[in-house]
Amino acid sequence: MLYGVSGFVGAGQTPIAYSKAVAAWFDKQRGLALGVAMAGVGLGVLIVPQLAGALIQAFGWRMAYVGLGATVFVLAFLPVAAVVREPTERDHAAAPPLALRQRGLSIAEALGTWRFWALTIAFFFGVVAINGTLTHVVALLTDRGVSAPVATAIFSASGIAILVGRILSGFCLDRFHGPYVAVAFLVFPMAGIGLLGSGAGGIVPAAGTILCGLGIGAEVDLMAFFVSRYFGLRGFAQIYGLMFGIFAVGTGLGPYAMGAGFDALHSYGAIFIGFEVVLVIACVLLLRLGPYPFPPEEERHLRSRMGEALP
Repeated sequence: MLYGVSGFVGAGQTPIAYSKAVAAWFDKQRGLALGVAMAGVGLGVLIVPQLAGALIQAFGWRMAYVGLGATVFVLAFLPVAAVVREPTERDHAAAPPLALRQRGLSIAEALGTWRFWALTIAFFFGVVAINGTLTHVVALLTDRGVSAPVATAIFSASGIAILVGRILSGFCLDRFHGPYVAVAFLVFPMAGIGLLGSGAGGIVPAAGTILCGLGIGAEVDLMAFFVSRYFGLRGFAQIYGLMFGIFAVGTGLGPYAMGAGFDALHSYGAIFIGFEVVLVIACVLLLRLGPYPFPPEEERHLRSRMGEALP
């Protein structure tokens, strides 16, 4: 029951809340800002298990929970309470471009657009395929005769790839059209799944796992960036929250589909083919999105001078 409660009250520390604040303050470098902010999740995946293990060994599991709670309070709650905020009316008055960025669609208006459903389906398919694959990497490799420590080390490499993927995708989003960046970060896991499905040994499993990690690392900040550029900031939290909720269903569905496919066929081959197919569909959906209705201010001014109508 306590885990259920923690999941409910912990929703506030998901990317939904801080992505809204980041998107409201940053415009030209929004992609990189989102990538850096969300890279902290990948850093936590690398550090917190080590910290938890050290606390358990030194003080036992009960006090380890107390120590983790204190760490979250000091390193997360206090800085957020002191620093993170959304622009106020005074900020808007002092910097008019901040107010202009608040344009956008309501959630009801967004739900009536094909772009919302294209993005939602694309990211849902992406996380089903990538998370489904990564969750079973250790089992897949040990079934092929790789020792458990080596398989675990290979899986750990995906955590570093997640961190790199978030920062790299954010950097690219500020320099290239977003759908092209998103497709590139889906091609990485397509290649990674192909490598894992090939059955090859040596460095191939590690390379495949890292490529999948790059894809899953990029997805969350790509989603936040696209919501801000295709629907604006007016209904950002509600739109992103709904999209992220559907995305979260995919994080559980992918591992289940992978396990069910293996139990039924005693092989990962068929489910890997299915994952490749849904990733191709996701790429096609993303490539059809077109120009941003809510581009960066510099691009907005340029398009306005060229006579292009904007919201």
